Amino acid sequence: MNFFENVKLAFASLKANKMRALLTMLGIIIGISSVIMINTMGSIMENSVNDIFDSQGGASLVGFQITLKPDPVRDYYTQSDLMTEDMIYNVAERFSDDVDALSLVYGTDSATTRFKRENLDLVVYSISPGYLKQSMTGVIKGRYISDKDVTKHGKVCVISDKQAIKLYGSLDNAMGQTLSIDMFNQSYDFTVVGIYEYQLTGMMSAMVNMMGEDWNNEVYIPYTTMAEIQGDSDPLFFYFYVNIKDGVNATEFAEDVKDYMNNRFYRNNDSIEVYYATAEQQMEMMGEILGLVSMVISVIAGISLVVGGIGVMNIMLVSVTERTREIGVRKALGAPNSAIRTQFIIESVIICLIGGAIGIVSGILLGNLVGLLMDATATPSVGAILLAVTFSMAIGVFFGFYPANRAAKLDPIEALRYE
Repeated sequence: MNFFENVKLAFASLKANKMRALLTMLGIIIGISSVIMINTMGSIMENSVNDIFDSQGGASLVGFQITLKPDPVRDYYTQSDLMTEDMIYNVAERFSDDVDALSLVYGTDSATTRFKRENLDLVVYSISPGYLKQSMTGVIKGRYISDKDVTKHGKVCVISDKQAIKLYGSLDNAMGQTLSIDMFNQSYDFTVVGIYEYQLTGMMSAMVNMMGEDWNNEVYIPYTTMAEIQGDSDPLFFYFYVNIKDGVNATEFAEDVKDYMNNRFYRNNDSIEVYYATAEQQMEMMGEILGLVSMVISVIAGISLVVGGIGVMNIMLVSVTERTREIGVRKALGAPNSAIRTQFIIESVIICLIGGAIGIVSGILLGNLVGLLMDATATPSVGAILLAVTFSMAIGVFFGFYPANRAAKLDPIEALRYE
């Protein structure tokens, strides 16, 4: 009996037991569709992370922060350990040929504003003008925080388009209006000089949509203004960010700045030094985390495939028992053990391939559905699909071999006597 005849026999057997065949395939379908969907979701998450990093300056963003030395004398920070404005601006001037924008964040503080007898929550970012380069905001009306605002400790703010519409009715009406912000048990008036459009992508957009959030609560003011409100005449910082110019190597730049600051400002500090993190490092770390999550979920999906394979083996054993007399007739007519073994292995492989094909289609559909919910597009890799097909065939051969081998070893006389 040739290969095609075995295939026809296998399909005839599956057709005769449709429901049993479908239930047998179910574990394979679930496992394969899970693998494909995980691969698609991994691509979506990776694209979302890339979008976020691109919106924050992409590969040009480098962050510097103080940290404890490997063998510190003390394990805590003091005020003298923090970075001053002079130190940070000295770095910006020293490396001015490489620096495109300098971003300072003095603090992020919770606040509220009154609107029609209710308190609306706000998050006040006290920042420098360069923060625009590494934020996910784009000014669509007016202007951003300026160097003059920082120098003059200006009581100005930049709010979101949603805030402008909710509080003042329209973007045009919001410009020049006074926004009263309650924080630190006092109320402070700020003039609205700009409106930004806060754009969320991928997973973050999906999360906001699911929560039904329609109020973006971030407000930006000059960091010197916040320092003045808090009575801090000399603002201190744990960290700052730099966007480097095109063509500058981020790692080399970061190493140079780190060495410069440690040698000039922290040489005599017994416990504190400056370290850096590039956007590339952050993306690699996120990639490792996403890879680990995908691996764990894939292992779970793999377990369902193994369970599905055991189901295939169980059904094939039942099939061998049901067709014992048929096997005896074939062996009596001269069919060798290899032909019997091949027949049942092919049937097992076909069950797994059909289940795998259905799993691939359902996995792609589910992955695209997730993509639509997350406002992102991604497709599973060809490698993942080929792996799914190969794995389906391997399961068919592996879990079909024992029943097939058992069928091949049946004694023809005993098989013919079987009722």
